[in-house]
This record gives sequence, structure tokens and C-alpha cells, in this order.
Amino acid sequence: MKIERLELSNKKVKIAFIVGIVLTAILFIMVNYLVTKAKYRNTESLDLVKGTITYNKADLNIIAMYQESSYGTNGYKQIDDVPTEKYTLSNKSYCEVGSQKVEDAQIEYREGAIYVGNIKKRGTKCYVYFDMDYKAEDMLAKLEALKGSKYTIDEMPNPITGMYDEQKENPEGKEKLYTSPDNYGTSYVFRGNNNDVNNWVTFANHTWRIIRINGDGTLRMIYQCAEPNCEITEGEETNALTSAYKSAPYDDNTYVGYYYGEAGQETYEATHTNAHPSTIAEAVNNWYTETGAMTNYTKYLSGSTGWCNDRTVVKNMWGGYEGDGTGQTATEYAPAARLITKDEIFGTKQYPTLKCGVVMPETGISEDEGFSSFDKIDPIALKRDLFTTSGSGKGNETLLNPVGFITTDEVVMAGGFGGTAGSNYWLYTNQYYWIVSPQRYDVRGWPVGFCLQSNGSFWGAGISGSHGVRPVINLKADIEFSGGNGKSDNPFVVKTSN
Repeated sequence: MKIERLELSNKKVKIAFIVGIVLTAILFIMVNYLVTKAKYRNTESLDLVKGTITYNKADLNIIAMYQESSYGTNGYKQIDDVPTEKYTLSNKSYCEVGSQKVEDAQIEYREGAIYVGNIKKRGTKCYVYFDMDYKAEDMLAKLEALKGSKYTIDEMPNPITGMYDEQKENPEGKEKLYTSPDNYGTSYVFRGNNNDVNNWVTFANHTWRIIRINGDGTLRMIYQCAEPNCEITEGEETNALTSAYKSAPYDDNTYVGYYYGEAGQETYEATHTNAHPSTIAEAVNNWYTETGAMTNYTKYLSGSTGWCNDRTVVKNMWGGYEGDGTGQTATEYAPAARLITKDEIFGTKQYPTLKCGVVMPETGISEDEGFSSFDKIDPIALKRDLFTTSGSGKGNETLLNPVGFITTDEVVMAGGFGGTAGSNYWLYTNQYYWIVSPQRYDVRGWPVGFCLQSNGSFWGAGISGSHGVRPVINLKADIEFSGGNGKSDNPFVVKTSN
């Protein structure tokens, strides 16, 4: 049989070759698309089970996890296991491809597992941060274990009608804590006098006094003296330094701020920015880094539990001060409005709060409402006035160091009472020192803050005056103690590696 050769023209060969390539390419793209789509459909919710991380490296090159800790760099340490309790997902967590952040990536943390969703590109890297999620009761249990007995717990008087009275409030002389809501949960406040408040702490080669256990389990303390194990309750040594609140210029509402903006602004928002540190803020920072030698102990301190510099304006509480907080208009601020009425310099009923950013009632505070008047929080005011450290992811992130100040609200809850002299509460030191809460911009043309006086009363003070300063810090919730029972001769001792 004769075999005939089939000949094709060069043109037809080229066409067939091109068609073949195109078909092959189309087939490759379709297969790859289907495989890829199936893969990402299956891994859009990438589960990291309890314990060590498991993930598909084709989708995520790496997931690095960091846990807030007393012993980590910048407050965080790298971990390999997902924490199962006492932590919450931080808003610092993020995913990126290359150096570009993936804005719609979904990261969730629940029941001890991490879920990463909406990952659409290979090579995505996710960095997961966990913040402490302790409660006040966790710290309370530590203190009770050290002292060997439980505290008597009572609700904070509501409203407060006078200076701490041991005979009326604590006739049995028991160690008592008072509860009050804060921005994080429930605070346990040390209220009373030096005889029945055992709140002494040794930390960073200084002696401190506990103001309260914050709702997030951190421990808020005020400076007592520059030596460990001191038992000093009065005198100049109880002030860490002296400073004006704000030296000249101070002829504008902006200067009521612990940090302030620019003078002469026409709007409240422009007036009360946090662009510049006040004189007292600079002095406290210098003390922290130099005189107090606190920088070696920063890792034990919380910068995300904030200090409140409440600059909310109240127009109808005190006659003659109807300004809006701008320029040189006579203005009253919320810390004063909670203590001062239209008819009295200081009210016989005072309404402190441990919440920052509270919305003040427009018609005043009724005695039927009390602390319940402060349930509503203005998120803008909270972000502006809750002072936290840079990079904390909370508050205004303005502070250079995790150190702040005591407020009028905390003084009243500890046992003081606006406008009333007396030494029957533990914050009394027979010294003048700043309470860094704004009172008003005075009709005479300068800002007025609050100052605790040597007779135990606290009144308004022009911010240019020089007075004592007692720094306030927050110990992290996971700190440990090496001993002590909180008494002046046997203070709680914070365990450190320094």
C-alpha cells in the first residue's frame, strides 16, 4: 500500500501552532484559577488552634505574635502559643503584603484561637498583638493573699457628702475598699485615713501609696517618698518635685490642658489639642527620666491605662462662667462642676467619677442620679483627655513616659472633700501639691487648676504658681510581689529584676 505524505503549508502550520499555544495557555489559566480559588475559599478563615500556630505557608508566609508583658521590649514579648486566657486582641494587630498594609484583613481572637480572614494574596504576613485582659479582682486576689485576709468591700458613697469619717463609714476599723465604675470596669478605691488604709508599696527604690485598683487590673499609685520602706506621711519629702502648672504665657483657655494647643483659636477643638507639654508635664517627664531614675522600670508600668485631664466645658453650673472654652472667655470645666454648685463655692454634695470622657448633664446633677449620671461617654472627649503613652493604641497616645497625676475625683473618693479642711484622710501630707484637674478660665484672665493645700482642703489655684508634684503611675496587671502586707512598716514589695 502506498503511503501518501500529507503536506501543509507554512501558513497553516503557524496557525495551528499559535492556536495550540493559546489553548494551552487558556487551559493553564483556568486550572490555576480554579485551584487558587478553591485554596482561598478553603482558607479564607485560617484557623490557628489553641496552642502552637498552624497555618498554610503558601497563603501566609509568617504570623508573628506578641503578648503584652512586664518583661518584653516596648511592653510586648514574642510568643509561639496563642494565650488561652487573660488577654484580648489588640488593635495594633495587622496584616501586610510587602510593605503595604492589608486594610480589609480580618483578625479575630476567641476561645483561645486566632482566625485570620479575607487573605487574598500569597506572601501575606500578619502580626498579632495581645493586650492584657485582667480584671480588678485579679489584682485584689494578689493583695489579699499577701495580707492574709480579705478586704471588706463597700460601694462608694453616692453622692459624697463630706470628708472621710471613720466613725460613720468604718466604725469597726476594718481594712475596707470602696467600689466605683471606671472606663475599664470596676475600681477598688482605698478610702480612709492612715490608721485604716494599708496601701504602702515599695517599687523602683521609692515608696508609693495605692490610690485604687483600676478596672483593668492595673494598680494606680501615687508617690510618697524617694526611699524604699519609708513611713513618712507628712512633709516636703512627700513631694517628688515642685513646679508651676504652666509658666507664662497662660492667658488662654488652651493652657488648662496637661498638654495644650495654640492660643487664640476660634473653636473648642482647635483650642484643646495636645500639641505641647505644659510646664508640669515637662517637669514630670524630667523627673521620670533623670531625678526619679524610673526608666529602668518602665517595662513594669502600663502606658495604656490612662490619666484623665477632663476638659469638658459646662456652661450652666456656675453663674458668670458661660464660655465655650476658647480664647479668653470665662469658662467652667467639668471637674469643678461635679463639686461646685451655682449657689455655693463647693457643694455639700459632690459627685466625683472615675470615668473619663463623661457627658455632663445639661441641667445639673440631681442627688437621685449620682454616679449614674456619668454612664454616657463622649468618644471624642475620651480620646482627647485620656492621656496614654505613644504607641499604646489607647487614649490620646500623647505621653512620652507612663507617668501622670491625681484628679479631683480621686481625691474626693480617697477621703478629701472640696473646700473642707482636715487631715483625716491618707492623701493629706501637710503640703501644697497639684491636683491636675482644670477648674476654670477665670474672669480676671488666667486659667485656674486645683491644688491640695497644707490644711487638707483643696481649692482653685492659678496655674502659674509653684507647688509640689506627686507623680502617679500604673503597675501592670501581671506584676508579682515578693512580700509585704501593705502596712507602713511592711509595704507590699513589687518583684523586679532591677
